[in-house]
Amino acid sequence: MKDRLEKLLEFAEEPEVYFVEYIKSRTKDGREKAIFVLEGKDDPKFYTAKFDAIIKREWKTLSVGGKSKVIELRDRIRKHPKFKEDSVYFFVDRDFDEKIPSMDVYTTPCYSVENLYCDPTTIKRLLEAECGLTKSEIKNRDEILDFLLQEYQALQAEFHRSNKIKLINSVFLYVRRIKNDRKISLDKILKIEVSLPRGNIKIKLKRGPAFLENRHSEKTHFREFVNTNGIWKEISEQPMRRFRGKQEILLLKAYLDSLKHDGYLSDITHKNFGIKVKTENPAMSNHVLSTVSQYVKTPDCLYKFLAAINDEHREGRGFVG
Repeated sequence: MKDRLEKLLEFAEEPEVYFVEYIKSRTKDGREKAIFVLEGKDDPKFYTAKFDAIIKREWKTLSVGGKSKVIELRDRIRKHPKFKEDSVYFFVDRDFDEKIPSMDVYTTPCYSVENLYCDPTTIKRLLEAECGLTKSEIKNRDEILDFLLQEYQALQAEFHRSNKIKLINSVFLYVRRIKNDRKISLDKILKIEVSLPRGNIKIKLKRGPAFLENRHSEKTHFREFVNTNGIWKEISEQPMRRFRGKQEILLLKAYLDSLKHDGYLSDITHKNFGIKVKTENPAMSNHVLSTVSQYVKTPDCLYKFLAAINDEHREGRGFVG
């Protein structure tokens, strides 16, 4: 029974299933309506408002469950004699890879959209709106905002210096790029928990079943990779942009929890400024992606990509590779 269920689940994730879903979504000529193929279920939280603000035509999204599936679906559509010029566009995270050089594929300028959620510009907008720091009666609100933002940036810098965070990224990069396992999830390698008890970062790591094997040869190969590989050197020098975005979200959630009415950062702000600053929605950290997405500035590269789609529509043409 278990084997049958696993086979059914595997079939449900096959590119053929998403190809059928795509056919159901397209218009008769494939050009009247733009279709945006996204990686996962959380991506619309970021992209929907961006599409709505910039795209001047009818559009629809289709989430397919992973970067490899997006690329597989693209290959299937672009090789199809009837669908190859459809107005369909593909949105993927960069991950630890190079940007995909295709005019119909948008690649994030950082590891993933989650990294954009954790950018200081986004956090500043978030704090202003969600902590009531736009109220004119708060005379020193700019000073408070600067203090809270500096606290976040200091925590983020400490987080990136952590050997545990460097380990989790380097092992994941090694497994993806060197062992060439592109589909494995990080939780099968290392699981991570992040908390901020009284403002001190606490990181817990738990080895998963796919963590590096204990063979001496593999450990030696991994150490050599970390010490000499140019890819890891480039990534480790840009942690805010190139480290895995979902772990950055864990830090952000812990930071937002500290701004609850009884949180340490809310208490410190009250002591320093005489004003009780706290998140107006105490459950915000439980829905962080939905909440923070509205404060993320549209990257210039995304704006240009979507503007080009508008141009194609005005000129009455579909995608031509």
